[in-house]
Amino acid sequence: MKTKLIYLILMTLVICFNATAQLEGKKFSTKVEGIGEINLEFKNNVYELSTSASVIVVKGNYEINKNTINFTDTEGPMACPEDITGKYEFVFNNEDLMLKAIQDACPGRNTMAGTLWKEVTKNRQ
Repeated sequence: MKTKLIYLILMTLVICFNATAQLEGKKFSTKVEGIGEINLEFKNNVYELSTSASVIVVKGNYEINKNTINFTDTEGPMACPEDITGKYEFVFNNEDLMLKAIQDACPGRNTMAGTLWKEVTKNRQ
């Protein structure tokens, strides 16, 4: 019984680390109606949303727990207040990322959900 519990704990840690590693250092792109191409980049627990002209419109922190990711905006002209954290389920498959809103009172961030994000670069550190 003790061995099974230790194994379960170790597997949970591996899965959590692997989820963070799947996104760390990667950049994704999608097209949003009325806005155009938007990029989403993950680096050092920080995410950036930028335009195709590399203008950062939102910068914030992200935290991954299993298959959920929490976004908290910290700056940018389209940023939501820092006290509004968005919680999303994510599925990462090969070079595609899909986000599904679980809870988010920020209408701007909700545009990230339900669309397919394609990986555009690999910025592994």
